[in-house]
Amino acid sequence: MYADGLIGNRGILEVLGLLTAGQFNKMLPKGKSPYKLQDIIPRAYDYLYPPSSEQDKKKQVSEQLIAFAMMSPGCPPQFLGN
Repeated sequence: MYADGLIGNRGILEVLGLLTAGQFNKMLPKGKSPYKLQDIIPRAYDYLYPPSSEQDKKKQVSEQLIAFAMMSPGCPPQFLGN
């Protein structure tokens, strides 16, 4: 069995993440975007599948920061680039 050091057993993590995403997708109403493995295990996903370039990493961090700011009820519009 393949063990991946820091996060333990990679295969089990992937299978459980995919099964969880499948269950969530089964319950989604029509028209909603499906869950992906990176939505279920975001921290471990970056470790399992690292971004290919420095540009991708910066873009991903920027998108995550904007998503976090949008969750705040009093978020100033200049943070969102409007």
